[in-house]
Amino acid sequence: MKKWLLLSVVSFFAVLAMMFAFSPSSMGPLGILLFFTTCYVLFLGLAVICCRLFFILKAKLKGEQATNLDKRGLYYGAAIALAPLLLLMMGSIGGVQIFEIILVGLMEILLCFLVSHSRL
Repeated sequence: MKKWLLLSVVSFFAVLAMMFAFSPSSMGPLGILLFFTTCYVLFLGLAVICCRLFFILKAKLKGEQATNLDKRGLYYGAAIALAPLLLLMMGSIGGVQIFEIILVGLMEILLCFLVSHSRL
């Protein structure tokens, strides 16, 4: 869990530096791709940490031993980290309205369903 926290902190400062130092027109397409990739790494780290804590808390409440925390946290985190990135991309194109939020929510439900039915 420490490596995900460190990765999230480094990504946060990289995103912050890109936001204050450059404009989208001066960065170009590769810079924008780097920005969105760094944002995804930031959201992935936060989602993995939250998922692992959720699975640990769920196991303690049931009185069981938490198993496969690394795999489950990473798979669910990868699915969940996509939502803020999609909303950020939609906001940069033309704005986010309720219909887009509902679509992203439905996609997240579908992704989490697929992850839950995969063999971990």
